[in-house]
Amino acid sequence: MLEFGCMSASDTVKDVVRIVTTGGHAKDVIDPLQTKLSLLTEQIAALEKENTTLRNENHNLKTRLPNARPKNEELSPKTEDILKAVFDRAGEFSVQYIARLFRMQPSVVDYHLDVLKKRKFIKTHGIGFMGSTPTYIITPAGREYVVKNLSGS
Repeated sequence: MLEFGCMSASDTVKDVVRIVTTGGHAKDVIDPLQTKLSLLTEQIAALEKENTTLRNENHNLKTRLPNARPKNEELSPKTEDILKAVFDRAGEFSVQYIARLFRMQPSVVDYHLDVLKKRKFIKTHGIGFMGSTPTYIITPAGREYVVKNLSGS
């Protein structure tokens, strides 16, 4: 019984051709098989080389981009819309301003602002004293995000 478990693809093909050639088959069967073996061996070598190249490129990208944002840290479209609106306003804004602008409940606005604060895209500018509402401003990191990811330029 033959065992193929630990053999590479090229070793398996070579073994099949060896079996056929020693099995007493005619030359008209053996020659095309040897030609196919040669082609398969070349293809396997090319694929193994490409695989090595891609693995190296992948490793290099991971090394060069250690701070790349994973997908799960991207902003939601609505949070991006709010950041863009804040960017366009270019001044202080409040929860109430965003709630009116987007016709959202203030608690939902608070959620989106929390996300933006966590990413340091906005910061508190005026703390609410005696009933006044806090205001926020966009940070340099927030402006950079908008320019690089949300603006047409």
